[in-house]
Amino acid sequence: MSYCSLPTRKTTTRWRRAAHRTVDLLDGVRWALGVAFLVDALRSFFTPDASLLGIFVRWPGGVALPSFFGLLLGVALMVRHRAAALALTGFAVLALVNAGEFYALRAGGLRAAALPFSLVTLAVLLGAIARTFHDGPDGRWTWRTAGAALAAPSLVLLHLFSFGATDYARRADAIVVFGAGVTPEGRPSLALWDRVQHGIRLHRSGLAPLLVLSGADDEVPVMRRLALEAGVPEEALVCDPAGVNTYATLANLRHRRVVAVSHYYHLARIKLTASRLGIRCATAPCPMTRRLVREPYFVAREVAAFAAYYLLRS
Repeated sequence: MSYCSLPTRKTTTRWRRAAHRTVDLLDGVRWALGVAFLVDALRSFFTPDASLLGIFVRWPGGVALPSFFGLLLGVALMVRHRAAALALTGFAVLALVNAGEFYALRAGGLRAAALPFSLVTLAVLLGAIARTFHDGPDGRWTWRTAGAALAAPSLVLLHLFSFGATDYARRADAIVVFGAGVTPEGRPSLALWDRVQHGIRLHRSGLAPLLVLSGADDEVPVMRRLALEAGVPEEALVCDPAGVNTYATLANLRHRRVVAVSHYYHLARIKLTASRLGIRCATAPCPMTRRLVREPYFVAREVAAFAAYYLLRS
């Protein structure tokens, strides 16, 4: 005679508790995003191109959705109702189309991230749709708070990696290289070297007639020297020693159609700021000679900087 063992009540309870906590974490993410979309939609009436919505989902062809859709998505994420599920389904279809367009471009030769951010959007929306029809018990607010606290930095980080790894370089009026620091001996840091060299390559390819070198007053002379040594004509160089930060570099530009060159983790903030300043900005991540020693720190700092620019730089 053989016997089959059944799961103990203790084991079953443990798994059930873990499932409830997971749902609570996802509820926190859902509420955090809902509030963010509502606030963002209201901000868009006062701040040009404040939209977070464009990061998550767009019309086919990359056209931005009106701010009203941000309000709709924010409410749909926060309300558990069949009408909300229907709205979320519509946004999920758009996210799926966005992902399809991304992979079509990638198949056509676009140098891009392995996964588009639209797939993250799709996963969040599908989770929110499933939650609409899940009638499980409400859990503890501490787990929901934890989910909300984790949502913002995690999603920003995913956006930095996805957007920054994609090369959107195209013809423009100027190529803008962002400064990155020099050594006490006046030599370029590895980050600065990689950025300037990629800017030079893009200039040589005929992408734009001008090469703008922007950074602090000790960085720009080094950048200029590198460009001249590489054979870039002096008349093609525009030096901006007042570009002490991302906002200053973009605010000082006289050109409205540019290609921005920097490291992948920096490009999302550049794009956000340029859009608010009315600059048509295509971003080009510089290839790295080798991984930066302080790269994890730079990425973590950029998550905080992106949030600060979104909230404080109009």
